[in-house]
Amino acid sequence: MFLDKCLDKTSCMLLIVESCDVQSVQTMRRSLVSRNRLKAIIKEKFAINNRNWGIYAALFQTVDKLAGVSKYPVVGPILKKILRFDHPEKNYTQGYVINLDKSLRDSQNVVLPITLVEKAIQESSYRAIMHKCICRDGGVKCRDYPADFGCIFIGEGSRVTEKRGIARSVSIDEALAHIRKAAGYGLVCQTIWVEAEEFVWGIDSDKLHHFLEICFCCPCCCIALKNYRRVGKDIQDRFRSVGWKAHVLKECTACGVCETRCPKQAIRIQNQQVSVTEDCIGCGFCAAVCQENAIDIDQISPMKEHINDYFFGFRPEV
Repeated sequence: MFLDKCLDKTSCMLLIVESCDVQSVQTMRRSLVSRNRLKAIIKEKFAINNRNWGIYAALFQTVDKLAGVSKYPVVGPILKKILRFDHPEKNYTQGYVINLDKSLRDSQNVVLPITLVEKAIQESSYRAIMHKCICRDGGVKCRDYPADFGCIFIGEGSRVTEKRGIARSVSIDEALAHIRKAAGYGLVCQTIWVEAEEFVWGIDSDKLHHFLEICFCCPCCCIALKNYRRVGKDIQDRFRSVGWKAHVLKECTACGVCETRCPKQAIRIQNQQVSVTEDCIGCGFCAAVCQENAIDIDQISPMKEHINDYFFGFRPEV
């Protein structure tokens, strides 16, 4: 009798727990639906479109002023939380620098970095070219490179850029021609996935992992390249090389021009000796400004098969 009562009580308790679990799941589900609905409304009203482009292009330049703040106590952590840089184990904003130069010295029988981008384009489900570069078009217009030469967005999540009137859908051949043109301009490619930009471009939350930016960056205007020096190491380390690094040759005169141009302060000059640190991203800007032709960009590790393979935490499916 006593045992029967105990079993009845245990059964009742289990039923209550199960009921609570079901209610908890339902509550969480409703909360998630409400949150996604709110995010969709915010994106629809405030994400970039062809009408507010000029405002956002100007606002993008304020990042220059805010970047250094990320290293300050109190304010820095708040800014990193807003921009989703605070938890590397769950916030996966990152990027990889790709030198588009097809004439890298001593590159015989070596797979060049540009092939990673070309393969990503060829295998992508959707491609769009931005009408303008938001970095070159904001604030003071770029004097050295065309502002109407925009990034390529790939993946199903990119379709929203065409819908909002800031990009046009293109074929694989058109996108490949765009990459070759970028190489001709001497621009550096960055393949970037920025989590907070779901609100900037208006990307659907469920398509955020089906989206990748292929940016063509100049040293004078690119928000990312200009701010590598100003942010902390935790943010810097999210943006990396795909296995290429600058190498200083004996012809170097230690003039210091490359040290000034390097976006990551990876070139150091001490006692007329020039060294390149592990922070080098292989962009090639140093080699481009070297009047002595004394810098090579060399492969230091084997490249992976796809650009998606470099990403940590998740793999963009584009």
